[in-house]
Amino acid sequence: MTYMDINHRILHTYQGKESEKVKNNKQITLLQIDNLRLDEEAVIHDNQSETAYKIVGKFTDKKIINQMVLGQTQSGKTGCMLATIQAYLSSDNMIPIENVFVITGLSSVDWKAQTIARFPQSMEERIFHRSDLRDKFVTQVLETSNILIIMDEIQIASKKDQTIYKAFEDAGLLSIENLFKEDIKIVEFSATPNGTIYDLMEWKSHSSLVLSQPGDGYISSKLLLEERKVKEFKELCGRMGEEVNKDIMENIKEIEVDIENHFSDKAYYHFIRTKSSAGQEQTLQNFRIIFENAEFIIYDQKSEIKDINDILVNQPEKQTFIFVKEMLRCAKTLEKEHIGIMYDRYSKRPDDSVIIQGFVGRLTGYDYNQKSLCYTHIPSIEKYSQLWDTNFEDTKVEWQSHSTTFKNGVLSGKNTFNSVDNIDGLSNDSSSVTSEEAPIKDEKSSKTEIEPLIIKRKTLEEIKEYYNQNLKDKIGGRGPNKKKPNSEGFYEAKINGVTKVFSSDDMFKQRRWALNTKGLKSRCSPCYTDVSDKSSLEWWLIYYE
Repeated sequence: MTYMDINHRILHTYQGKESEKVKNNKQITLLQIDNLRLDEEAVIHDNQSETAYKIVGKFTDKKIINQMVLGQTQSGKTGCMLATIQAYLSSDNMIPIENVFVITGLSSVDWKAQTIARFPQSMEERIFHRSDLRDKFVTQVLETSNILIIMDEIQIASKKDQTIYKAFEDAGLLSIENLFKEDIKIVEFSATPNGTIYDLMEWKSHSSLVLSQPGDGYISSKLLLEERKVKEFKELCGRMGEEVNKDIMENIKEIEVDIENHFSDKAYYHFIRTKSSAGQEQTLQNFRIIFENAEFIIYDQKSEIKDINDILVNQPEKQTFIFVKEMLRCAKTLEKEHIGIMYDRYSKRPDDSVIIQGFVGRLTGYDYNQKSLCYTHIPSIEKYSQLWDTNFEDTKVEWQSHSTTFKNGVLSGKNTFNSVDNIDGLSNDSSSVTSEEAPIKDEKSSKTEIEPLIIKRKTLEEIKEYYNQNLKDKIGGRGPNKKKPNSEGFYEAKINGVTKVFSSDDMFKQRRWALNTKGLKSRCSPCYTDVSDKSSLEWWLIYYE
């Protein structure tokens, strides 16, 4: 069979005892995910579940192989990845848990340990960072069909001939024929996808883009800028012969003024990202001149500090500067309560992605202490906000990164592992890319349908509140009607002429029922994750914008 013979993924089937084993292991993994919730190791929030259902829904189109999910820094990508696995296993998709992988191009022991802690035990042996990819990952993938690959921080090691490319090549994942025949499904996560997103768009009908919206209370880099918590960085390193550079000392004195004005109520930790080699020592010497009574800590790859949070959880006895070299770039969540100033390393031509994933990215999230200041490159934040607001479709933004190029006023990818030039059999004349509102073709009909959005809440009152706040002005109507339970205390739904207690799986299968973009744009239905347990009730608001 050749690529000319097929243009979609060929589903793998399971029979008899094999099928029962797959189902049993799915349930075991789902229970492990629920235990993570009970132990508060990993809580899946509503916005993460909503994104996950979008991803799973898009894979019903068997032409789609690769999806990219964009979520802002510290907005809960790990939870979203876990939610995706949960949603996929909760659906009627048959997949052995042994065929689900979580990988990254990061060379980070911290990432691996953190991810293993937040994922079910049944997946521990298939969570791989960079050093694992060409050995363990390739070995397990080579002879396997029906695979789901979750990729984190895909901007790392993403160019041709780097680790991800080589691992994919070794595993046969750079052949469109093999991707179809072996039913390979890939989901890529990043806050700063750089060139990988523009290369993936060339996959057209075989790719999809999903924006993962942050939850309530999220503090973005844009908001930090608007609230004047961000300042433009300056040079902190360098000498002129034996004389101290006066301009550099003035830049450091500006930090001194900020500490006096904003952080004099107690002692804080202040992060300074330094240059490599002698630059680190020079910077340290410059700071010792201004801050004679401060504490100084070196945090780099040679440091004996295993986890910087072990220090940050405790308030320092005096103002403490932590000099960082080649650490805390991405994928690390910091304890922020005692953080004062975070100062990124000055560059005349900074990498926009590095800036967004750097110190300003570490301050974003749901636990900002309302005080921390960040010195960084403000134009990078402005460009990132512009890209995000346009679903990364504004190719007029001059985004600077190692895997993008800006030529003739157009932003594009620079030969990443996603490039169609690297995928055997994938041509540039496939049909158009699927976006969040793009049509999805139901394989069982000739009708083209749009994937609806799904909002899940535990009570009808919460659904009603969401509708009134977010949808009433857009699509009109009164919103969800009140419903009464049956004689046994369960809520029923009527779908396709059938009135019964619906499971969440059944409701997902019927998500498009009665909806259309010109007529009925929303419906609210009850369902249960366990139809024998009244406490597992969920209310689903399913709608088209």
